[in-house]
Amino acid sequence: MHILRSNRPTQLGCGALFLWAIEPLLVSELTALPVLEALAIIFFSAFAFTAVRITLKKGWGQIFKQPLFIWVVGTIGICCSDFAYIYGARFAPIAHVELIDYIWPCMVIIFTGLLPKERFVYHAVFGALLAASGMYVLIDGEATEVGVSADYIIGYALAVGGACIWAGYSAFSRYFKAVPTDMIGMYCGVGGVISLMLHLSCEQFVMPSLHDAGFAIGTGIFGLGLAYQLWDYGVKFGHVYILGSLTYFARVFAMLCLVAFGKADLTLSLVIACVLSISGAYICSLERINYQGIWNFFSLPFRKIS
Repeated sequence: MHILRSNRPTQLGCGALFLWAIEPLLVSELTALPVLEALAIIFFSAFAFTAVRITLKKGWGQIFKQPLFIWVVGTIGICCSDFAYIYGARFAPIAHVELIDYIWPCMVIIFTGLLPKERFVYHAVFGALLAASGMYVLIDGEATEVGVSADYIIGYALAVGGACIWAGYSAFSRYFKAVPTDMIGMYCGVGGVISLMLHLSCEQFVMPSLHDAGFAIGTGIFGLGLAYQLWDYGVKFGHVYILGSLTYFARVFAMLCLVAFGKADLTLSLVIACVLSISGAYICSLERINYQGIWNFFSLPFRKIS
């Protein structure tokens, strides 16, 4: 009955997964722009998209009622995770960063289980470790195929950090359900100001081409403005275990898109890493483990022989 009551929020959360599946393609086209400049455009686009929605429904009063710590934690969760993801893609192949970043669904399930009034499932720890092992297979496989450079390590570290931050924010969002979803656009606005200030002081300005501007704005509107709000609503009121599991089906679709558009190579280590990550997420999403059923399955051939 709980799943049925949560059906619509869960469906809306799945909409975010589809948008995130095509986000790596958009991000891979932003290499001509400095990182902080690209982030400023992305964040301001997400803010503008949300500001229009808030204005149309006259909801600014609710926004300004939020306490300072909500603004601070939300800005860190949204902006720092995106910074780590986009900046990590400059130091490692986008397919690798995307795969490593997607350990966050397992982490969301674990973090959420630690919240008050939530039930912690112990097999989620095993699922998270299984998904994380995909990272080792990927890094080890690339070490034997093309070599892991210092730049790759930086990209991997940023991807791990971004995944931890986003998982923590998702658990935070589920706990503070009363915070309006539109606040995500406000976090992006703060992040846009910070990114712009850092860009002006640390980077050389590059005039965006129509191609670069279009992809940056599209990433901001769909990857942040719309997808983040759909996910936020789904995590708050939907079934977080189902969403965590379905995230990895979006993961497979994203990898297929990258390979199809020539943004990634279909290597054996990449395939194995995807399988491990998906398996880990599936285990995390289970309400409980039927150990007797697993034992019966594996012992069946031996029983037939005897």
